Amino acid sequence: MIEGIIPTEIAAEPAAMRSTLIDSLDGARAAVAALRRGGVRRVHVIGNGTSYHSSLAAATLYRRHAEPDDPIVVPLTAGEFRTYLPRLGPGDAVLGISASGEFRDVVGVFETLRGRVPTVAVVHVSGSTLDGIADHVVRSAGGPSHVPVMTKTFAATLVATELVLAELLGGDRADRIRNAILLAADHAAAAIASAEPLVAALADELAGAAHLFVVGSGAAHPAALEAALKLKEMAIVHAEGTESWEMASGVATIVGKDSVVIALTPDGPGRAATVDVAAHAAAWGARVIEVAPRLSIEGATLLPIPAAAAEDHAPFTAVPPVALLAFALARRRGQDPDHPGWVERYHSQGLTHILGV
Repeated sequence: MIEGIIPTEIAAEPAAMRSTLIDSLDGARAAVAALRRGGVRRVHVIGNGTSYHSSLAAATLYRRHAEPDDPIVVPLTAGEFRTYLPRLGPGDAVLGISASGEFRDVVGVFETLRGRVPTVAVVHVSGSTLDGIADHVVRSAGGPSHVPVMTKTFAATLVATELVLAELLGGDRADRIRNAILLAADHAAAAIASAEPLVAALADELAGAAHLFVVGSGAAHPAALEAALKLKEMAIVHAEGTESWEMASGVATIVGKDSVVIALTPDGPGRAATVDVAAHAAAWGARVIEVAPRLSIEGATLLPIPAAAAEDHAPFTAVPPVALLAFALARRRGQDPDHPGWVERYHSQGLTHILGV
C-alpha cells in the first residue's frame, strides 16, 4: 500500500460510503418528510469547492430519475447563492453541503434564511455551527478526516446528499439509488486496488507535464472537476476539469505535447463523446490516460475501473484512481500532500473551516 494519510483515507472511501448509507438514512428521511409537509417544489443545493462538485453530481443523478411533477433541484455555489440571493417562496428549500459545518457562505445563507425557508445541512463533523442553525442535519459517516484534502469526506458527504435527494423521489426510485450507491462502493474498492500498483510509475512519466486536463460526460463531468481539484491540491500543478463537449472547443486550442488528458470513461451515454475528444487530444500530441473499463485510444494508459461501474456514479469510482495518481505525482514533484503549504492561503481569506488541520 502507498504510505501516507491521504492514501489511507482514499482506501477508506468505500467503507465510508457503506456506513453513510446506513447511518444517514434516518436523518435524510426525517428531513425530506418535513420538506414534503411544507410542500417543497424547489431545492437549492449549495456548496463550494468539493461540496459544489457534490451538488452538481447529486443534482445530475436526481435528474436521471426525476419525473415532470417532482421538485426541481438547482445546484449552485454557496457564494453565488448568498451574494445573489434569489426570490424564495413557501415551496423553496435549501440543502447546504459543508463537511466541517463551518464554511462561511453556507453558514451565512442558513443564518439569513433561518425561520424563512427550510434548510437541510449535510455535515461530516459533530457540534458545528450548521448543527445549531439548520432545520435538519444529515450527518455523513466514515470517521474523522486527518488531512485538508477531501477524499473520504467527499465520498461520504456526496452519499448523504444523494440520500436526501433520493428520498425526495421516494419509493422504488429511492431504493434503486441506494442499491446503486452500495454497488458503487464495491466498484470504488476495486478501482482503488487496481490503481494503487500503477500510479507511482505513471507519476514518474508525468512529472514534467505543464497542463493536465480531466474530462468526462454526464456525472463524469463533476467527477472530472473533483479529480482536477485533487491534482491541484496535492501535486500543485495546473489541472482543469472540463465537460466533454466543452473541451472540444475552448480547451482544444491549447492541448499539445506538454499536456496530459485524463479521460473518465465509464460505460454510459457520454462515453463515446469523451473517447472522441481524448482521441483528438492524443492526435495533437497529448499524453492520454483513460480511467475506464478498457482502453479505447491507441497509445493511452489505462487506470482500470470495473466494467459494471455506472457513469452516474463516476464521482465514486473514477475520482479515487486520479486522487491516488495525484498523491504519487505530488511526492514525485517534491510536495507533501499530507501537509500542504496552501492551508495558510485559505486561512488568510477567512476560510478557517478546513478539516484535518
